[in-house]
Amino acid sequence: MKKIILFFLLITALTGCGLNQNTNSNHTNGNKTESNATSSATATGSSTSAAGNSQATTKQDDHLVTAKQALSAGEYTKTIEEATASIKQDANNGEAYSVRGFATALNGDVAKGLTDTKKAYDLDPSNVANYYNMAMVYKLQGQLNDSKQWFEKVLEKDPSNTWSVYGIATIYADQGDDTKALDWLEKAIKIDPSVKAVAAEQDHFERFHNNMRFKTLVGL
Repeated sequence: MKKIILFFLLITALTGCGLNQNTNSNHTNGNKTESNATSSATATGSSTSAAGNSQATTKQDDHLVTAKQALSAGEYTKTIEEATASIKQDANNGEAYSVRGFATALNGDVAKGLTDTKKAYDLDPSNVANYYNMAMVYKLQGQLNDSKQWFEKVLEKDPSNTWSVYGIATIYADQGDDTKALDWLEKAIKIDPSVKAVAAEQDHFERFHNNMRFKTLVGL
């Protein structure tokens, strides 16, 4: 499996209507295979783990908030530790499982990460941020069709979710379906023009650099 480097941090926040995302200009160097690599790291809300007034709930929330902050900063070990602490206080905290699973996958143990994100889904099938995390973990594992299905589940709730649209574009590119790859890339760019810069630098689209449609789309 290709070495995955977190190159472009994408933050998604749950809203009443579904999932919205903002880009972050934080870059790292390396194999530019993935860009849509963080989702619920700084989510502002979720249908998981109802809040309460107990001291235990306060501690749990603090651990989860810290875990999300660590994930958005690329600190995967800290993310895992904090999410685990949250789970110890509430074994039914689906959001904590989702965050831990994604961080675990990014930290190299994709199979274990998938176990956690599946557990998160079992605990809360309505958590759309976890759909995105599932898509990314399957993508990291190379199970592209499964990944695409989870991106599609995100889009059922939020049709304008840029990085799920872009994620599908990269899957079609990796599968050699150039027409669909460019169709979906065009959709993503129409939603958020910043996608141009991402696609122009990613390995997914490296072989497209002499493709006239691709060059027009990304402005090469």
